[in-house]
Amino acid sequence: MSIGLMIGGLLGGLAFGGQRPRPVPPEVEIRRLIESFRRGWQENDADALRQACAPNVIMISFGRRDQGIENVLEHLRLAFHNFPRAELRLDHLQVRPMGAAAWAHADAQYVQQTAHGMVLTSTGYASFLLERQRAGWRITYADLNLRPTTAPPASVPTRGETLEGAWLLESARDLHTGRPLKPGAMLLFTRSRFALLAVAPDRRPPRGKALTEYSKKELLELLREVEGSVGDYSREGSRIRLVPTFALFPELIGEPQVFENVQLDRDRLSVEWIAGGRRRLAIWRRVE
Repeated sequence: MSIGLMIGGLLGGLAFGGQRPRPVPPEVEIRRLIESFRRGWQENDADALRQACAPNVIMISFGRRDQGIENVLEHLRLAFHNFPRAELRLDHLQVRPMGAAAWAHADAQYVQQTAHGMVLTSTGYASFLLERQRAGWRITYADLNLRPTTAPPASVPTRGETLEGAWLLESARDLHTGRPLKPGAMLLFTRSRFALLAVAPDRRPPRGKALTEYSKKELLELLREVEGSVGDYSREGSRIRLVPTFALFPELIGEPQVFENVQLDRDRLSVEWIAGGRRRLAIWRRVE
């Protein structure tokens, strides 16, 4: 065999053995990354989310805006404390790379379940912005635009039986000790949603002025030092079931609450419920 053929064969073998694998198309890599994010979110997997998101990621979900991966993980930790089982579906995912950036959009469904078996289903859309960084593609912005899915009421109550309106806490007491509890709360009911506001004593609306008469600035002043939650409710005989879905402070998003022994007339609402292991009686007065 000639020296030329030997050298050619060696060079050919080296060239064949040194071939680099074909690069993964950006769309395929992005789809894998979003799938990793989806699994990390529904399984409360901090490591998976850190690998999928940039350190300064911005995430919007359920009325919250969290900036930075550690804040996002804290939000998820609180959510799983109250809803330990969850499933996030992303369907019809569309991906569009644009050089070193990309966006993605999908139909979304989020199912959360409490330890007691109550299920909360939210549907909507999920949007992502991504950047190609040194370590590869990373999510820099995520928006889970989801709303709870609520079944319509089975029947429409008469005017005297409806909960719709604003109710101010008139009195409350611990049924075990008989000790009175401080008032300073307001319940707002629509046809299927509620808002519970714990109003600081010095922030109560003055009498004779309706909430609709306040300017935006005045309403913001009233909301200072106010704690509260918003969610869906259903009335089942002498019970009212409250399912919180958003709170002014995330630690207040708790387990669904049940008001029992509900007695309602046009201007008074009497309920009992258990909080902190104590049964309490509260009487609310309709103000709007």
